[in-house]
Amino acid sequence: MSYLNSNHNIPRHIAIIMDGNARWAKKNKKNRLAGYRRGIEVAQTVIKNAKEIGIEYLTLFAFSLENWQRPASDVKSLMTLLRRYLANNAEQLLAEEIEISFIGDLSKLDQDIRKKMSWITTESKKLGHKFKLILAISYGARNEILRAAISFAQQYQEKHLKSNMQDLEKKFVTLLNPQNFPEPDLLIRTSGEHRLSNFLLWEIAYTELIFIEKLWPDFTSVDLYEAINTYSKRERRFGR
Repeated sequence: MSYLNSNHNIPRHIAIIMDGNARWAKKNKKNRLAGYRRGIEVAQTVIKNAKEIGIEYLTLFAFSLENWQRPASDVKSLMTLLRRYLANNAEQLLAEEIEISFIGDLSKLDQDIRKKMSWITTESKKLGHKFKLILAISYGARNEILRAAISFAQQYQEKHLKSNMQDLEKKFVTLLNPQNFPEPDLLIRTSGEHRLSNFLLWEIAYTELIFIEKLWPDFTSVDLYEAINTYSKRERRFGR
């Protein structure tokens, strides 16, 4: 907290593309699994920091739809880590007053993983905690938009499309974002890559973007505070 400016403007919702785990492992002469493990440790610290700062929503991009195309051994290792994370941390996250949700095409995940996700989502929502953690797993923004568009077409006949564009957009967004999460105020991407990689393409239309050179496993609490300080100095005009 001491690293934040006294006049800081805390974003309500931060989204993070946690990039660079494999490159960190290679750089440090470790196997890729060690990089992913270290990445999870950093994510846990960031979750704690965000909650302490007063962030209401934190979305972490953990596994993309495109990641399924990685070598089978790599995907298997990632799924094993996901299973362990859910098994070992679910109760702790609930005890720490964190509400957990998942976004993405979860149908691609194994049944036991989906069952655990459903359980932790249901249990955490019962408690009504203020801090919301959203994990994007098997996620691709184009896929999410396409699935919402198909649902929209199925639910609304041509006569309903005579509404004004603002009303139509609201209806579409309820299908794209059924949990009604606010759009991110700030998006952070690590590893020096300056692209969005098919992440929250609809939702970040007016989000402030910050790109950090560090690989995700090297990301620290100070980096998070500095990103928030940078965000607080920007003027958000939303196209006006």
